[in-house]
Amino acid sequence: MLLLLVLAFGTCLPEPVMAASQDRQPPVYLHEFQFMDGGKAIYYQLEKYPWQQADVGKPVVNLVFVLSGSDCISMGQFLPQYFAGLEAESGRTQILILHKRHILPGSNGKACGDAYTRADHPSRWQTDQLEFMRAQLAALQKQGQTPQRLIMMGISEGAELAPILARQLSATHLVLLSHAGMNALDVYAALAANNPRMKSAWQQLQAGLQLQPADPDASLLHGRSWRYWSEIASIPQTANLLALDIPILLGFGDADPVIPDQAIAQLRQHFQAAGKIIDVRRFPGAGHSLSAEEKNYLPDFMHQIDNWLLESRP
Repeated sequence: MLLLLVLAFGTCLPEPVMAASQDRQPPVYLHEFQFMDGGKAIYYQLEKYPWQQADVGKPVVNLVFVLSGSDCISMGQFLPQYFAGLEAESGRTQILILHKRHILPGSNGKACGDAYTRADHPSRWQTDQLEFMRAQLAALQKQGQTPQRLIMMGISEGAELAPILARQLSATHLVLLSHAGMNALDVYAALAANNPRMKSAWQQLQAGLQLQPADPDASLLHGRSWRYWSEIASIPQTANLLALDIPILLGFGDADPVIPDQAIAQLRQHFQAAGKIIDVRRFPGAGHSLSAEEKNYLPDFMHQIDNWLLESRP
């Protein structure tokens, strides 16, 4: 059952993908961010330059804030390969990935710990990400830089928060990867309807949410805190997407086991009814990490992001 829940709300991390040329691999910088309340979290920074651009001193054109998926897994082991394909053809690109509190550079998801579990819920993520993003924008402004494009990229569970932060920070673009565009518990219910094992767990979750425990951060339901489930249940994901008036790009694999049947079609219908557009890229036979049996489509999608940024001006 735990495996099914991990699949339902799991981190989208593929097998490592090598860039086309080793000498073009961008360096990965590891930093630590200190929050105003005294807490801290690690973050990774990648700088990508157009291949034909010799002057690396040119200003940042694309600032990409990446919101990664669930569990206490560090993306460090997948960098820089994860972003192979996004080669800054649309301009110098800075990629920043703030991890959740209590994730270490070597964290692999096997032992998250109590401190992590207590801090692992949407309101904590939102407060931390907002503080971090504002600090990074202020630092660039001090250098006399205002990026032309501010891009939110939500990966799997990270997509829950991406539209909210995009609106708060007046982002110019939103990218979603491996997400159904609907409320997380609605996804769970849809998947459970066709899976007896998940149906039993879904019923247990519903019963557990009926009564708030004395310590909502310590009481666990399927490995996550009561507060986590309570908060994520209240995020109106589709409405948050429809509230945006910026270009939105969504990439998904049509064999992703955690995207319910018809979910993407329904999302498109919602956008059409609202007179809005969402750009959806489907990858045949690909699962949650955009990897298919004979091909990993993640580099393809990253390259498509670059082209999309050129096409969809802020």
